[in-house]
Amino acid sequence: MHPFTHLGNAKLIFGNGEINKLADLVKPYKSVQFITGKHFVETESWAEIQTKLRQANVHFNHNIVSGEPTPQIVDSLTEIARLQEVEVVVAIGGGSVLDAGKAVAAMLCHQGSVLDYLEGIGTKTPEANTLPLIAVPTTAGTGSEATKNAVIGQRGEKPFKKSLRHDAFVPRLAILDPQLAVGTPKLVTLACSMDSFCQLLESLVSTKATPLTHALALQGISLFSQGSQLFTDTLYGTPTELELRGKLALAAYLSGLSLANGGLGTVHGIAGPLGAVCNIPHGAACGILLGPVFRRLLEKSSIKQFTLARQTLFGETIDDLEAIDLFEQWAKPLGKLSDYGLRKSDIDAVVAHADNKNSPVSLDENEMKQLLLELL
Repeated sequence: MHPFTHLGNAKLIFGNGEINKLADLVKPYKSVQFITGKHFVETESWAEIQTKLRQANVHFNHNIVSGEPTPQIVDSLTEIARLQEVEVVVAIGGGSVLDAGKAVAAMLCHQGSVLDYLEGIGTKTPEANTLPLIAVPTTAGTGSEATKNAVIGQRGEKPFKKSLRHDAFVPRLAILDPQLAVGTPKLVTLACSMDSFCQLLESLVSTKATPLTHALALQGISLFSQGSQLFTDTLYGTPTELELRGKLALAAYLSGLSLANGGLGTVHGIAGPLGAVCNIPHGAACGILLGPVFRRLLEKSSIKQFTLARQTLFGETIDDLEAIDLFEQWAKPLGKLSDYGLRKSDIDAVVAHADNKNSPVSLDENEMKQLLLELL
């Protein structure tokens, strides 16, 4: 057994309606920075939080993040928060919102632009300094509420998706409230769920997996198996939806813990650069790539841990390749890569920046190119 370390939140709160504790949790701070998605501001939860904050005379500032955060967005939000002398950051939304909050909390304790500290781009190394961050996911996908990195990107002539990363950047508190995801559109729910499932599966088979990530990933896959009834049996709007969203929320959280400590693989190794060159949501990219990538990996070599995942999902009723067929069937509503603007001429750029990360089996550049061509 190889040596390993394990990171996680100092505290996790899970349960329906638990977001209502948020106002009380930030009372000790003189100034609070809220960063949310645009949909959350239309909810009763946000109205109630604001009322409680005002009643408690808590000074707070609020900004909305739509889409994946760019260096410019992070720098602008950081400057706003610095002028307000913010003491704690609260991020409520999908993975992009949580990443923005994570980056702002960290950059309030650093000098310069976030661009200076991004892996593979910046010239500076982040220090173990950050403001407290409370992460409240409203979708069950990226697991950013449990990870130490914030993904920052930009498109244009020099597109990239890179991480601001440090062990200290794991959110101090994560609140998982399944009620916040009720009403999320079907395709968004599917894409987010496929992202978390992909993270669980890749961290399970990862060459960096540890006994803890192994256990967490398997439990997450079991929860995903139960929660996936929501989109396979079309149970949206039924009394069962809230219970299933709770299982998907926990599966996503465990996927964040698993990937943060056990690493990811080829699907994410391709999905990152893919998202830098075309307008595809990260979850959709992972969902579309998942089946075809693992089909090729299994054709090259058996993967013991994949079989274990398949048994957890489906028992012994199907074999590994039949499981891949089901993954592709799940992802079918997400469409083709060309639907999101990927062109044949973009494929070389994607592959040039893709990698196999911690996958037990690797795909070479030609195999990746053929895969992407087939998914156009």
